[in-house]
Amino acid sequence: MAGKGGYQAPAKPAMQSGPGSLSQRTDGGPASKQAMRYVSGMPNYGDGTDMMQIQGGAPMAATPSPRPTSPSQMAQAAQQQQQPAQPQQTPVVPLTAPTQRPNEPVTTGAATGAGAGLSAIGIQPGQVITPGASAKQVVQSAAMHPDASPALQRLATLLGK
Repeated sequence: MAGKGGYQAPAKPAMQSGPGSLSQRTDGGPASKQAMRYVSGMPNYGDGTDMMQIQGGAPMAATPSPRPTSPSQMAQAAQQQQQPAQPQQTPVVPLTAPTQRPNEPVTTGAATGAGAGLSAIGIQPGQVITPGASAKQVVQSAAMHPDASPALQRLATLLGK
């Protein structure tokens, strides 16, 4: 038998999100669990049951609430994270700045042209990178230079492992 005509207010209305900065998730959030579903027609016998067990074994976890940190815990964490001071880096020169080396040819550091060759940038003739060299070889070769940055040296060490 049909119900009453006209608008019927639902007994449990669906949640509705506010606009813009007042918006909130209405799908249950990250802690909601998806329902397990049996998938029929799997190629092998028992695959459907295995799928159900996999779905039940990894439910989505709730997000833990943050705990307040005491000043002593903050001081202890700061001491653990202290690292040796980084060496002072030279400031970046803007592209539009006038040259700082007016008597040096533009090709200094290049394999050809006027000015000092590759030795000006610390690459010895035996160190020239051959075409087809791997990135690992390039990084390790550059890290051997005395002026190599600590970050480049750490990268070369990590690649060598």
